[in-house]
Amino acid sequence: MFDQFMFGMKKSTNMNHGTKRAFVVVVVVVLCMILMMLMGQAQCDLVTIVNKMYEPLNVHCQSKDTDLGARTLARLEQYSWSFDQDFIGTTLYDCDFSAVGFGLVHVDVFKGWAYKKELPCQRCFDYACDTNCFWVVMPSGFYCGSVLWTLWPPHPSSNKMLNSTNGL
Repeated sequence: MFDQFMFGMKKSTNMNHGTKRAFVVVVVVVLCMILMMLMGQAQCDLVTIVNKMYEPLNVHCQSKDTDLGARTLARLEQYSWSFDQDFIGTTLYDCDFSAVGFGLVHVDVFKGWAYKKELPCQRCFDYACDTNCFWVVMPSGFYCGSVLWTLWPPHPSSNKMLNSTNGL
């Protein structure tokens, strides 16, 4: 009876024992994958951005599917959001940052576990249910935890001033 239910065939079929075992393994693996996708992880990834600039910080963050919108953070103000990673670990959140006297910076603030090998800042990108990506934005640059991640680029107006003083 079990064979008929599980395999949809009678015992007289020429399916050997090894083929049946392989089929059962495939079915179990597929069911486990579906169960893991349905369970997901309940809002266990968190990104926090803290403004330690002397001026307000303009921030616009988004993923492929979610635009979190633009906002302006006052000095020492923080902005946080939590989310679920996709099943294959390719969740990516990026933000554009700008402040008076500084250039525009684009930073990937969260990359799922599939990207882990690409990033030196493992503290922000380890795949675990207690993942907390803590970013601090300062005049000296962007810090993931205590690790300097990237610098502010020169402000475009500083290039114009430099060029005008050189007689260009």
